[in-house]
Amino acid sequence: MIGSGEQSEVAVDYHCLVLWDTHVAEGELALGGCFRPYKKFPNTISTVVPGFFPAVRNLSPHTAIVCSMNAGFISHLEGELDRLPQGSFHELAGQDDFVLRNITRLLIKEADDGGLSGKLYSESLTVALASRLLYLGRSAKQPEPGKVSALPRRSLARVLDRMRSDIHIDTSLKTLAAEAGYSQSQFLKMFRAATGTTPHQYLLDLKLEKAKVLMAARNISMIDIAAACGFSSQSHLSTTFRNRFGSTPSRYIRDLRRK
Repeated sequence: MIGSGEQSEVAVDYHCLVLWDTHVAEGELALGGCFRPYKKFPNTISTVVPGFFPAVRNLSPHTAIVCSMNAGFISHLEGELDRLPQGSFHELAGQDDFVLRNITRLLIKEADDGGLSGKLYSESLTVALASRLLYLGRSAKQPEPGKVSALPRRSLARVLDRMRSDIHIDTSLKTLAAEAGYSQSQFLKMFRAATGTTPHQYLLDLKLEKAKVLMAARNISMIDIAAACGFSSQSHLSTTFRNRFGSTPSRYIRDLRRK
């Protein structure tokens, strides 16, 4: 919640994305030597680029979700893009963008859940958010996606072997991209072209299939199965298993023993 009142000009070292939430935000920004009114509507996006953010007068209390991204990370990612966005980087001022809004809310939910889905999921969302922001901040619109080459079979095989060998740990996007020999943004697109799904979802399916194999062994506890398959807890395994298969692990085990 942001209360009413005046704030002085501040230096900004990060790219900031603001998702206006719940209430209409009204105030005044110090621009061109005088204060100019603004109004931001819920579910719209504003951004701030590194530099100085002008003084502001908040005329009404409101809520906002703020995501900050390191300027070096943004620059590095821009160098990885297949087609560079054109124009100078400009700020968004209350733009209604479905993609940015949804990715931001997914990241917030992941943060509220304590990073339950792991590094691979959160890093993939971060790359997607920053890529979208780069195009919207420099170009009038993001170019239509061209044909994406699938990850070469040898590279894909190395990545899948790495997923299986590291299934018990919190694998990162950076690790898998390096294993394939591509940048993180390229890897995400090429992996999907090769498998039809995201790295996070593919890894999650591997974890669940291994969990089913271990459940069939009968002499392994659910806590040990969760740890061996890279789940943060037994409850995390149970929730994910039920969402994927429509059945709890305990019911799945009972059904196995009836056969």
